[in-house]
Parts: sequence; C-alpha cells; structure tokens
Amino acid sequence: MDKRISLLAATGLAALSLGAAAPALAAEPAFPLMGPSALVLQPYPDTGSPKERSLHYELAYVGPGNSFAGEFTVTVDLTKAAGVASVRLDPARPRPNCTTSATAIVCRQQGLKAGAEPGANGFDLLVSAAKDTKNGASGEIAVTGRVAGASVTPVTTKLTVGGPDLYMGALGLRSEVTAGERQDLPLAFANRGTLPARSVALELDASAGLELAQTYDNCRVQDHGGMGATTVCLVEGEFLPGESYQLAPDSPLHLKTTERAYQDRLRYAVVPDPAPVKDAHEGGPATGKQLKLVKASAAVPVTGAAAVAGRAENTDLNPGDNQRSLEFTARGARADFEAVTASPAGKVGDTVVAELGFRNKGPAVISHLRSGESVARTDIVVPAGVRVTDVPRSCRAVNADGSDRTDQLGAPRYFCDGGIFADLGGTYTGRFSMKIEKAVADAKGSVTVGEPVAGGTKPLSFDPVAANAKAVFAVEVKGGTSPSPSGSASASPSPSASASASASASASASPSTSGAGAAGGNLASTGSSVGPVALGALGAVAVGGALYVGVRRRSGGHA
Repeated sequence: MDKRISLLAATGLAALSLGAAAPALAAEPAFPLMGPSALVLQPYPDTGSPKERSLHYELAYVGPGNSFAGEFTVTVDLTKAAGVASVRLDPARPRPNCTTSATAIVCRQQGLKAGAEPGANGFDLLVSAAKDTKNGASGEIAVTGRVAGASVTPVTTKLTVGGPDLYMGALGLRSEVTAGERQDLPLAFANRGTLPARSVALELDASAGLELAQTYDNCRVQDHGGMGATTVCLVEGEFLPGESYQLAPDSPLHLKTTERAYQDRLRYAVVPDPAPVKDAHEGGPATGKQLKLVKASAAVPVTGAAAVAGRAENTDLNPGDNQRSLEFTARGARADFEAVTASPAGKVGDTVVAELGFRNKGPAVISHLRSGESVARTDIVVPAGVRVTDVPRSCRAVNADGSDRTDQLGAPRYFCDGGIFADLGGTYTGRFSMKIEKAVADAKGSVTVGEPVAGGTKPLSFDPVAANAKAVFAVEVKGGTSPSPSGSASASPSPSASASASASASASASPSTSGAGAAGGNLASTGSSVGPVALGALGAVAVGGALYVGVRRRSGGHA
C-alpha cells in the first residue's frame, strides 16, 4: 500500500482544497474540511490486486474559543467515484461512529477542540482504481459536513486513473567546494508514468552557503533567514510519458558557493501539476527571461538514492523518486566565534541575571545538520561570591575540574550546548540567574567558546581568531568590592529575543531558559533571525504555496 498522504502533505504545494474561513462578522463559526483536491491512482493491473493509496480528511478547528460542542456529521459522497475508484475506510486507522454504503461513508464526531492530536478530528480512506477502468478515467469524492450552530466548508478531491510519474535524474557535482566557485546544474527528469504532466515545478532548496547564480521570471525565491533559500520554478507545457526533459540551453542554472559556506546541502526535486495557493505575495521585478525545458538528448538513467518529494504525493504515481540531495564541504571555511559576557550588578542578597554565550562573526555559517552535533560548547566559570540559582536548559553543571556533578545549581562551572546551527551575526546566549552571597575582591568568571572535549573545550578548527574565544566577567557588588572585568571580548548583549525559523515546517532551537538545569535545548539566539532547522525543512509546506502562486502571477501562467 502507498505511503499515507498526511494532512501536512495535503496542505502543501500538492493540490490542497481548503474552504474559506468564516467572515469576521459572521454569526456562526465555519469549520473547514481539509484534504487534497486531486489524487492520481495506479491503473488497475492485468494481474494481482490494485494498488491502494491513502487519503486523509480532517476537520480544522478555527475558533472562536478553544472548543466547540455539538455533534459533527461528515458525509463522503461516492456517487461520482462509482465505476472509477474503489473507496473504503482504512482498517489500519479505525474510526468509531462511521457507517459505509455503496454511495457514501458517514462519520460522526462529538465536539471539536483546538490543539487536538494529529488525526483526532479526521478519518482515512483507501482508494484504488476500479476494475476495467481506462487510463485517464476520472471521478471525484465530495466531502461535506454539518453541525448545529456552525457551518462546515466542503472539500472535493478529483480522482484520476493513471498520471505522471516523474523521476529526477542524479547530478554529479563536486562535493568539495571553495568560496566563489560555480557549478553547472544540468537538471533533467523523466516521465515514467501513464499520462502527461501539464506543468512541472522544479524545486531547489539551497542551504546558507549556496545560491543560484541565475534568476528567471517563472521562478520565485523564498529566503529562510540565515538558513538558505527555496527556489521554485514553474514550467508549463506537455511532458509526455516515456520522454526525458532537461533545461534548455538558453536558460541554464548554476550553483554558486559563497563565503558563508561550511557544510551545505542542496535538495532538488520535480513536482507534476502543482496547484497554486491563494494569497501569495508578488515577486520582484521581471527580468524578461524564462526558465525553459526541452526534450533531453538522452534518456535520464535510473539510479539509486532518489527520495520522496512530499509535495508530489497527490499528483505523482510514485512520489518516492522525485527528489534528490547533495552534500558539500567548503575547503578553508572560516568563522570567528566570539565569547559574549555580561556585567550584572546588585547588592548582597540580590539575584542578578547575566546573558552568557557566543556570537558568530562569520563569514561562514556553521551548521552540523548532518551529524546533529553541537557547533560549539560554551564553558562558563562562575565568579566567587555568587551562587547560580537558575540555568538554561541547554547547560549542565560540572565541578571546577570539569568532571560531572549531580547538583545542577550552585556549581562553579557550566558546559552549554551551542546547538547545531550558528548564523552569520547570530548571538547565542543563555540566561543565568545568580544570587550575590558576598563580596569577594577581584572575583572573576569567564566564558570560553570552543570545541567540546573531555573536561572543557579546545580551539575550534574553523575559528581564525583565538584571542576573542575567551572573555572574563565580574558581578559588581554594590557597597562591596568587585572590580570591573578586564580583557572582555564583548559587552552585555541586548535583552534576549527568541529566534524563530522562517516558513518551514521546522523546529526552532531557541528555547527559553528553564530552572534547575533542565535537560535538552540550545542557547537562545538573540541576534539571528532563525534557529537551527534541519535542512529538509527548508522546503516546508508553509512556504511552497506562496512560491507557486507567486510564480504563476509573475510569468503570466506561461513558460
């Protein structure tokens, strides 16, 4: 059975049908039914059983409040699917209170809540081509709902027997690169399906140290803060089964390595018949140039290592070979990591707060997306006379010699995880609360940023400036004795603001501080616009719809 088409994929660049929210002055709320607007089915086989695809529908909670009482009735009308597809409830994901007939499936649900677990407000169907259907036959599934005191916006999924099966060819690029060099991107794909694609989208996700050298009117770029960018190029035409296609000679693409490069990744994919999404922002000024595709001079060879392209799940017969990725390592990459300290002040008995950590002065963006290991460790030595009462959850207490200890508060020293990503100009600090217990003459602490080793740190291999990797700081005791620090690499940072990842179905690594040495998390970014997000999230569904419709507007719908 096919990979399940999840709600997340359904809301992405593949066709999504989402009802409009209720007007602001409406007397009753409107709850949209969510599901894909199109689904292609493998033709009925000459021998064996037909291949089923999973189809998910879900009621979305849009408020007001946190819940809505009342019994929802959702009806799946199969009338127009008769003779085209066989549809049944997925027995692997049973749903109570559902009944089935030859023409409809009816499910009932009591109440709707915000923040429900994924799938809690939905149901799953298995769909396959009906016997004796012909390639290209089509039908539809119409899903409606009703509940007292509210409206439910319907969704319709068009079913097509057969469809395109786009296979992305492999690129043989150099994996070791240097800043400033360019490599040709001879993108090519084959249609191994049973029907033509009427348009295709070429998607390229480039991490921070990579960028495309060309721009075209039928391409749109979404910047991801410091993480990189997603480019989507829409090309319309007829891409026939059994044929291979490549970039036209007069519309090449080249991949440029920038000085931000360190360890980078390029994801490239092809999506057939992508559907636009409403309310996208317009792109930049027109260039007068179009990215074009032509029939390839040779068939695209079938090799391994292809992967699933999530946005092709609805419109491609086999989305498992639409995407590929490449890894790059930049020779001679350099990034200056500077220790960040603070100068808190208070009276004996006061609790003061210090933001301690590091910043990346570049030029490279340092990421450990492949290994998942921290880019750096911050080694913090606490001044005498103060006791740590609260630490960031990314930090753990150690003894003065760097050995482990059980009690996480009141330690003389802390090791802090810097996360897997450090953007150019990003400041990564953690908030330490310290109680001033007594005034101690010439009491100094320190912050050192480096590579983790047993008992502390060692210099980072990519850091060309060792002098600012360590800085001292002091806590000024008002009415007591505590000198100003000397040799500090950085003044007190501005108040912390949580970093947030741009447009990705992504995980932010900018947690707030927590008490008592809570495990996990990374230092919060106070100067970067994005946290450490796995690169695969760059092509997140939240971004794609705007890219697709924006390109259609700029190009006027023509390649």
